[in-house]
Amino acid sequence: MSAAMTDERKRKWKKAGVSSLIGAAVGAGTVSLALWAAGEGMLAAMGPSRIVLGGIGLVFLLVGAMVGFGLAAPRAGAKVLNVGDAEELVEDRPKLLSSALYMGWIGVTLVSLALARTPDFAAGIVAPGIALAALAVLMVVSLLSYTWMRSYDEFDRQLGLEGASWAFLISAGVLLPWAALDALGWNAPLASLDVIAVLAISLIAGSFVAVAKRGMMVR
Repeated sequence: MSAAMTDERKRKWKKAGVSSLIGAAVGAGTVSLALWAAGEGMLAAMGPSRIVLGGIGLVFLLVGAMVGFGLAAPRAGAKVLNVGDAEELVEDRPKLLSSALYMGWIGVTLVSLALARTPDFAAGIVAPGIALAALAVLMVVSLLSYTWMRSYDEFDRQLGLEGASWAFLISAGVLLPWAALDALGWNAPLASLDVIAVLAISLIAGSFVAVAKRGMMVR
């Protein structure tokens, strides 16, 4: 391997490391701020399942916001996002904008469900109808997403399918044994919000696995 290739590889790994640290810092800071704003009383009323679901929703919101920032400021965005350069952000703006809005709406839906008022969570600040409407919009948009997939090239479409396949495998690997243990009386209660949380985080995890297997984690 030549010195130029070695230097380029080091540069890419350095960028990936800095981007990861920035993302982790922003994510941790945002979640911590949200927990502080909620207060001990609200957190106690929410319980673990709602807190986890709300945290995952914040992650989706942050991902959408970071991609949106990159589209608004390509030069700065290219330094923190997993893209080759600013020109790539400009060229892929239509599909990245769709993805950012979609990720953001997933976040809105998850946070709404986590904060929805129910008989066992009277302190909820979101009306049940609003949370249900957010979920309905998400499901409709998900079905209609096949229309904007036409703007993606064959490689991107294949990458999306691989990410979805990995998301299914990850979620099945968690939910199937969890549900079985619960059904067999092994004291492993599985709440409905837990199912939603696992499916949501598996979507992100599956995307990371697909990208990593394609060797695109470092660009």
